[in-house]
Formats: sequence, C-alpha cells, structure tokens
Amino acid sequence: NRLALTGLRDWALLVGQVTGVVVLGVFQAVFYLVVGLSSGVEFESGPAGIAVLLVYAALVSIAFAALGAWLAFRTGSGETIQALFPVLFVFLFISSMNTPRDLIDVEWFQTAATLNPVSYMLEAVRSLIIEGWNWEALALGFGFTILLALITIPLAARALRTRMTRT
Repeated sequence: NRLALTGLRDWALLVGQVTGVVVLGVFQAVFYLVVGLSSGVEFESGPAGIAVLLVYAALVSIAFAALGAWLAFRTGSGETIQALFPVLFVFLFISSMNTPRDLIDVEWFQTAATLNPVSYMLEAVRSLIIEGWNWEALALGFGFTILLALITIPLAARALRTRMTRT
C-alpha cells in the first residue's frame, strides 16, 4: 500500500485532491459559460448570476470530489471505482436533467426525479440561466450541495486516515 508511505499529512493529501477537482470544475464551468455566451445564451440573472454560478460550480466540485475521494480511499481499488461509475451515473438519468420535473409525464419518473437531490442541483443552474433569481431553486440546490459536502468531506478524511494507517 504505497499511500501509507507518503510523506504528506493526510489532510494535505485530501485538500490537494479536492483542490485539483475544484480548479478543473471551475475551468469547465468557465468554458461552458464562454461557449454559451458566445452562442447567444442570455443569463436572466445577469452578471451577478454568472458569479453565483461559478461559486456554485466550485461548491459542487468540492462535494463530488469528496464523494469520489471517500469511495476511492474506502475501496482502495481503481476497478471498484470504475464499476461504481454506472451506479452513480444513473442519478443523472433519473433526474430533471433533460426535462423540468413539471413537464415529466410518466408518474414514476417524476416521483423519482423529485426524490433525487441531483434534480435540485441541476435546477439551481437552470434557474440562473432561464428564470433569473429563483430563490427556492437556489436554496435547494445550494442546500443539497452543501449537505453532500458536509457528509462526504468527513467520510473522505476518515477513510484516508484509515487507508494511510493500514499495513
């Protein structure tokens, strides 16, 4: 187990991993913003909405980086992480990613999308672009994202600590 041989403190390793994901996530958000704005997308929430979107992208990146780190440190296996990808990816498909929840006609799918926190994360972004300042959508999106981060960061830290003490 080479991770136990690293000279870094466990918190520094976790912060470095999460920071890398946040930089990549914000870079991707900026890229999509530039493409969208150059192709004529207008933000109903204005320039302040763009700033909020970038902050939101950083928070989502932190939450999902910690989730990924927890799974990686907990399992210690790249193959297991690759096998978990389809399980986690299904949360995108059973969400309001492609269609707003109120326009979903199939009852079981609408119920699943309503119960899925990813729907609210996506609707926060959608609200900034299409609706403007929808405070309910933003509160739910930020709330679920922060809740995910508050759950997964300590889990990742504990899993890393455990992984680094194993022999």
